[in-house]
Amino acid sequence: MRITRLSVMLGLGLIGACAPAHVVTTPAPTPVPGSRIRYAVRSDTTRFVDARMVSLDADSLVFERFIAGDGGRWIVTSLATDSIARLQVRVGRRRNPGRGALIGGIVGGALGLACASEAEGNWLVTPEECLLGYTVLGTGTGLLIGTLVRSDVWAPTPLLQRGQEVPPAPAPVSAAPLRIGIQLPIRLPSP
Repeated sequence: MRITRLSVMLGLGLIGACAPAHVVTTPAPTPVPGSRIRYAVRSDTTRFVDARMVSLDADSLVFERFIAGDGGRWIVTSLATDSIARLQVRVGRRRNPGRGALIGGIVGGALGLACASEAEGNWLVTPEECLLGYTVLGTGTGLLIGTLVRSDVWAPTPLLQRGQEVPPAPAPVSAAPLRIGIQLPIRLPSP
């Protein structure tokens, strides 16, 4: 029973460890209305607040925040740009299979060591089988969870200074959707 509880804790730990926010170092363009943003105020630069941007100028950032409760609703709020320490824009999402496999392998190896210490007098399972089995199981589980769980990718965006104009939004490159696929040639036998 102890290993079952430990397995559940392993799964929950992997889910939490595989989905942290990822921040790229290249600055993002100025966000457009409707962009997902997050900001930190000068009084607490470590705590980010997620929101959806309405407008941004040199004086204020106007955004919408979702407030849960009573069915949930969006509330429009404004914040002076002087009080914002950091502003980031979501530029995409990513998967974390490598990190998941690493964390899962470490936790699986620890479970394997615990199993190996209990399997000394057991004739069904050897200590080596315990160690190898749990390590492989943990690595596979971590790889699967890291592949399925996606995390946001954020990029810092500069705040506008007084007298600076808002740059125009970039024009879309193409209206056609991006498609990725594999093409396999199939040769039919000739009669």
